[in-house]
Amino acid sequence: MMAINPGEDESVVLSYVTLDDLLAEVSQYLSPDEIETIRRAYHVANQAHMGTLRRSGDPYIQHPLEVALLLADMRIDADSIVAALLHDVVEDTDFTLADLHQQFGDAVANIVDGVTKFDTLAGKPLLSNNDVGAKELGRAQASGSYTASQAPLNSPALDTPEQLEQKQRLARDMKRRQRSETVRKMLLAMAEDPRVVVLKLADRLHNMRTLSVMNEAQQQNKARETREIYAPLARRLGMELVQAELEDLAFSYLEPEKYISLAREVEEEIRKRQPTIDQICQALREEMSKADIHAEVHFWQKHLASINRKLEQSGDELSQIHDLVSYRILVDSVQDCYLALGHIHALWRPKDGRIKDFIATPKLNGYQSLHTTVFCLDNQLAEIQIRTHEMQRIADYGIASYWYLKERGTARLSSHEMIAWIEQLREWQRELPQNADEFVEAVKGDIFQEQIFVFTPKGEVKDLPRGSTPLDMAYRIHTDLGDHCVGARIITSMDDSGRLGTRIVPVDYELKGGEIVDIMVSAEAHPTRDWLLFARTTTARTKIRRYLKTYEREVNLQLGRERLDLALKAVGASGLRAVRNEDLVLFNTTKKYTSPDDLYVALGREDMPVGAVLEYLTPLMQMRGEIKPEAETVKNGHHHSSNGELETAQSFVKLANCCCPLPGDAIVGFLNPNKGIMVHRSDCRTLRRHRGNEAGRLVEINWLQVEPQHYLAPIIIIAHDRAGLLRDVAGVVAGAGINITAVASTTNASLQKAVITATLEIAAIDQIEPIFERLKQIKNVVSVSRDLGRRAG
Repeated sequence: MMAINPGEDESVVLSYVTLDDLLAEVSQYLSPDEIETIRRAYHVANQAHMGTLRRSGDPYIQHPLEVALLLADMRIDADSIVAALLHDVVEDTDFTLADLHQQFGDAVANIVDGVTKFDTLAGKPLLSNNDVGAKELGRAQASGSYTASQAPLNSPALDTPEQLEQKQRLARDMKRRQRSETVRKMLLAMAEDPRVVVLKLADRLHNMRTLSVMNEAQQQNKARETREIYAPLARRLGMELVQAELEDLAFSYLEPEKYISLAREVEEEIRKRQPTIDQICQALREEMSKADIHAEVHFWQKHLASINRKLEQSGDELSQIHDLVSYRILVDSVQDCYLALGHIHALWRPKDGRIKDFIATPKLNGYQSLHTTVFCLDNQLAEIQIRTHEMQRIADYGIASYWYLKERGTARLSSHEMIAWIEQLREWQRELPQNADEFVEAVKGDIFQEQIFVFTPKGEVKDLPRGSTPLDMAYRIHTDLGDHCVGARIITSMDDSGRLGTRIVPVDYELKGGEIVDIMVSAEAHPTRDWLLFARTTTARTKIRRYLKTYEREVNLQLGRERLDLALKAVGASGLRAVRNEDLVLFNTTKKYTSPDDLYVALGREDMPVGAVLEYLTPLMQMRGEIKPEAETVKNGHHHSSNGELETAQSFVKLANCCCPLPGDAIVGFLNPNKGIMVHRSDCRTLRRHRGNEAGRLVEINWLQVEPQHYLAPIIIIAHDRAGLLRDVAGVVAGAGINITAVASTTNASLQKAVITATLEIAAIDQIEPIFERLKQIKNVVSVSRDLGRRAG
């Protein structure tokens, strides 16, 4: 399936698909009775659409025929082929769903109903003559049968400019809402019969192939909807071929110049790589032959939209993308898959961390394959996929292959696997407001995004959008678990003693596929507004907002008390317990707060700066001797040190260089009256000696009480030593706009191992994962991680 260039000559005459073409295809796998039903459905559809033309001038029957042939290529069942032929008769002709029920049965009628567009959002309100005319005009335009003589009598030309603009705005809003409701209805119908979405995707694919006859505005709308809804949906259902073509078609209309330019660049790059590609394919064929494995070997090029996405995300040049081409090995059995993998690793050295077994642990959409990335031919990286022919069919057609494989008794896709993710739609429909736009946005932002799979300690699989955190997983399991989540334990491989190791990660840690995640909770924890900054899933964000709406005053009250308590300790007071209610009476009267709690709520919301309250309270507490008069004083809400430097009370909270805490780490404050509060990681080695004899100087603190700033992040890189390694590391870090404050390198000549330690200066925690990923792509790099046992250099 290749994308169509919108700049191609539209005068080229394409041959029509005929009923004989469709029957020839379905006769390869359907029974004579089923073929006869398909023939009968064609004649009904042909009669219903008789005399109607598409905008291209083609007979309308060509569209359902093309859609049916697409599904026949996927080897879908007879009911779906029949539904494809009839999917527009209810919408565009006098045929009714009752007629379909009577002539072709419930299954066909239900599939057609699932893809039939809504004319209104709820019910069928009364329409004015002009509305009826506009509705008929819209139907005529949609079917391609519109002529000027069909224009309604009450023409927009008779309206004033203001009235015309208002009508156009209302029409656009209605169309947008109608489109959202169409998608919502289709998705919910999928829970009853997944064939609905397979048909809808085939319908959209043919419409995109013929989009060149539409005007530019219509092309943009259809292409954008395809990119945001239909292509991700195809990916989520494992329909790789459909997804790739939909994405490329949308790309070609949304960014035509970039599409054409990239297509030429990719063609030239493939031409340059062709000798290497041929060498690798030949080497793999010879290795399979030596191992006596019957195998087909070929290469596969990423589609243009995927290449464009990778270029935008990585910032690399096209020549730097090693997996522009992947290699596929198709074998006869699962045993041969693993045997082939072993021989490939004997032939070429695999890259650490890049071996993935989707056979033992299939993706939710049923995808199975072995993936490995190896260093081959002058140390070049090559991605190789190994699978059976059946796995290839599932990879190409995903959910659409289920019925074909089921008939042959070889289906690996269970009904549970096939529609498990769709069950989330029902849950969302209960939880979210009954608003089509919000529903579709939730689907776009969650279910349709690329997924990862993580495990609970009991072995249950949870699928989450890429970028999800322990907080998202906690809310996926249960609301109460999410409301009290404080992080997670990631269960790692066994240590030397044979015991499973664990590491604790914060609530905003980005989960990786395949991790075993044990959610940690605390009765004192509760949602705060900053949780919305890193909650990834719609479910989690919705539940956090619901909590805040219910308990926001209590949350801000607690947060305000914590902020003032910390500020008081920073200037030498014992904290909030030193404040008397009468201390705040005059301040509250001046600021028009009716009670101390109202003041604390304002501090929690940051409506009132902590420094203003501190400036008012400090003289009172000094008079009572509750703040020792040291060389430092508070004036105008600021902390003045003895050398004249000006610091806010909150900036007097400093991050310790011994452990370099980052937002999200578990932290503890250590009170030093002369230096303020030093913030350490809870597991800091330096802090251990204070826990015994100076435990009273430890204070509870959270990241909301620490001002955003530049953070120091010591990291450690382990690699196979080579010339230019340190230079490449420095170049990648500089290219990401990150400063290195210190760097050192040690090597072990006998092991050819290099260890690079560096301290990065980052502006935000979300810079860490992207720079780690880019560093891991450097040649010979084995691993990249935070160096939790080293001081900042």
